Amino acid sequence: MMSSDTWKIWLLIDPRRALIALFVFLVVLALAIHMILLSTTDFNWLEDGVPAAAVQHATPVVPQR
Repeated sequence: MMSSDTWKIWLLIDPRRALIALFVFLVVLALAIHMILLSTTDFNWLEDGVPAAAVQHATPVVPQR
């Protein structure tokens, strides 16, 4: 059970700075994970060996009337 004095932590930590720091940390972590995945051969979705022309030919073309 939480103590009734847990609100006092916000007297030590500024919530605005804590949330901005958390947001910056999560953005840097997301970018790092994406860069790590792009550097591998199995998970690089930009150079996966499927040319853009093959993807365009796979989409059906609706004839115009």
